Amino acid sequence: MIRKLCLVLALTLPVSCAKKDPDAAATTATETAAAAPPAAPVAVAEPPIDLEGVAVEEEFEAEAEKELTAANLVTKVDEIEKEIGAE
Repeated sequence: MIRKLCLVLALTLPVSCAKKDPDAAATTATETAAAAPPAAPVAVAEPPIDLEGVAVEEEFEAEAEKELTAANLVTKVDEIEKEIGAE
């Protein structure tokens, strides 16, 4: 029984694969031709970083020495704690 089934499949498979619809082939060719190729990625140059404009630790220390005194130290610490707590 299995041999007969395999024989029938082997004989009908080439016939069914050979039958093609000419309209379907034309439609597929048209769709393939009409499809636009994907756009190539464009390389974007990053602007140079101005290292002179970046603040460094020494600049913050100098600023802190000018702004902080023994008299306003507690007030400034409280302000910083409020800013951190607000976030």
